[in-house]
Amino acid sequence: MVLLEPERQYVPGGGYSATLLATLERQMTMLGLDPKTTLRTLNETNFHNERAPFLPVAAVYFGGPHQSVEATRIVAQLRAEGRFVLPVVPTLLGYSTQVPAALAPINGMELVPGDLALQHPVARLTEELGLMRSRRLVFISYKRDESRGVALQLHHALEARSFEVFLDTHSIQRGDEFQPMLWDRMGDTDLLILLDTPHAFTSKWVEQEVARAHNLGLGVLQLIWPPPHKRVLGTELCEPVYLEAKDFQGTASDPGSTLLGTRMEEVVALAEGTRARSLASRKTRVITEFCKQLEWHGVEVVVQPSGLLEVQHPSKGATYVLPVVGHPETTLLQQIEDDCLKCGTHPSQGCIIYDPLGMWPKKAAHLEWLNKSLPTKSLAVTEVLTWLTR
Repeated sequence: MVLLEPERQYVPGGGYSATLLATLERQMTMLGLDPKTTLRTLNETNFHNERAPFLPVAAVYFGGPHQSVEATRIVAQLRAEGRFVLPVVPTLLGYSTQVPAALAPINGMELVPGDLALQHPVARLTEELGLMRSRRLVFISYKRDESRGVALQLHHALEARSFEVFLDTHSIQRGDEFQPMLWDRMGDTDLLILLDTPHAFTSKWVEQEVARAHNLGLGVLQLIWPPPHKRVLGTELCEPVYLEAKDFQGTASDPGSTLLGTRMEEVVALAEGTRARSLASRKTRVITEFCKQLEWHGVEVVVQPSGLLEVQHPSKGATYVLPVVGHPETTLLQQIEDDCLKCGTHPSQGCIIYDPLGMWPKKAAHLEWLNKSLPTKSLAVTEVLTWLTR
């Protein structure tokens, strides 16, 4: 990773670079990676001497009023190589004056005052490095007649941060059967945001959605209001955020009231951090279940530091298995096939494993249809025994 920050010379301690690096290292640790052995950090002082050209690289450029000749040169080199460089600036007003010319065509990211840990740029970096999937899916669980104002505001705020948001009133096509689509979207989501108001759990949907989230190992960000309302029993695994009366525009108990803009920004930044933990937890559950079944059948499996699993399949021999969070996508199947071909492994020696809980039957049937045509297969973690005997 390359961190370029010409403003660093004016900010003791490294400014934004130090904050971003600390957050990134925490997220890598949650994902089961040791930052000391898997991450190399470069900047203007060591880029040319310590860079290993054969390793993947992603860069962040913190822009501002000051530029430096060396940082500008490095940005130009990385862009010429087609490398990923994320421009992060205090404001998008006058964007082109805050970054080198090579970054002018790039869609920059604006710093958010409520995002003190820089969760947004770290999330974009981890997606680019392949540590988290690029689709960003969030599910909102709430009781309409108590919190529709915050639900709609949250929907818009998350969409502005490139999340695909499931909100019952916006996300199901007219004429579609409600419950199968709802469970399918939950099974494929990264994070559930629970709007915990005094009577939220009198809704059978809210109660069932939280229970399903726990069954999936899904992270839950729990927004609790109005005071003095407290979290209910059964939500202890959720990450609580208590909202106060001063956080709202209008009366907190009004179903149509909304949060102040700065407070909503903080909530969205918290959602980024909770999403990272949720993805790590879900992936661990898939790996654990898969390895447990192989152990029962005496099949050797090696978990590599990257999370890739090497299995000695009884009839196929060495097979590479990639655990994924959510449902398999054709782009990922293609990527695995490409990676196999690059390293000289036949694509049939690789497959994806996933948790099928709640998957829409038509989607499951489509994956089965793809399995008949593609060399790289999708494997539900509940079908491991069948896979071992093929």
